Parts: sequence; C-alpha cells; structure tokens
Amino acid sequence: MSSPSTLNDNDPLRVNRMSQMEIENNNRCFVCGTQNPFGLQVSPVIAPDGMSVQIVCTPPDHFQGWAKVMHGGILSTLLDEAITYVGIASFDSPAVTAQLEIRFKSPAPTGEKLIINAKRVKITRRLIEATADIRLEDGTLVADGSGKVVKVGKGL
Repeated sequence: MSSPSTLNDNDPLRVNRMSQMEIENNNRCFVCGTQNPFGLQVSPVIAPDGMSVQIVCTPPDHFQGWAKVMHGGILSTLLDEAITYVGIASFDSPAVTAQLEIRFKSPAPTGEKLIINAKRVKITRRLIEATADIRLEDGTLVADGSGKVVKVGKGL
C-alpha cells in the first residue's frame, strides 16, 4: 500500500472511496461556474483529443495576496482546474483531484492575463496524471504543477 502522501492505482481502498463520490454540477464551481457571481467563471478549452486543456483569464484585483500580487491560492486553484479538466476530458466523465503538487516560480501581478495549460502524461483505468503551468502573456513562468485525477460516480 502507498504512503498517505502518494496516490496510485495500487491503493485501491483510497481510490475506490474517492471514485464513489456522488457529483452534481450546479454551475456554482468557484472556477468555472457561470452561476457563481464571486468566482472566476473561466471557460476551459479542451483539445479535441482530450489530452490538453487551456484556460485564459484575468483574475480580478480582489484576489490578490500582497499588494498587486495574485494570491498563491488562486494560482493553485487555476492549476487544479486545468488538471481536473484533463481528467474529465480523458475519462469523458466527472472527475476530481486526488493529489496536487505546485511550484511557484515568479509573482503574477494583479490585472494581468494568465494562460494556464495542462496536458495528460499518463492514463490508467482509475487515474489520470497531468502537468500544468501558468504563464503571463510574455511567456514568464508563474507556477507549474502536477496532479492526479480520479473518475467519480456510482457504479464505476
């Protein structure tokens, strides 16, 4: 069995518990929900083959941490969303993040357009592994990360 900090297909109990979650999309997701007036309301663009996702957004200034610097939690959330959408597209089914690792590289100024790209690097029956990064329009790397996504829903 794997350690608590690692999730893989060899950890059937943990993967199974996550995969049995009941999911309802009420369009109030903080990141992509169109019915959440306080959220980011992004529109992820999924490649036709489902292997990659791009999100482009300019988070409002009130999502700052330090003055004129985007909060790291918002950046983490955007990486999480892109990675999860790779899982959703790959499984053609609802999916949730099971593990996420993030590395911050440079500050993201508030009011600047962010470009988030994610791509699938591994697929198994139960898990998708993906990587993602956030860049400014000039190509500056703000953050990158990797994650594992598990398919969810009853009867899997």
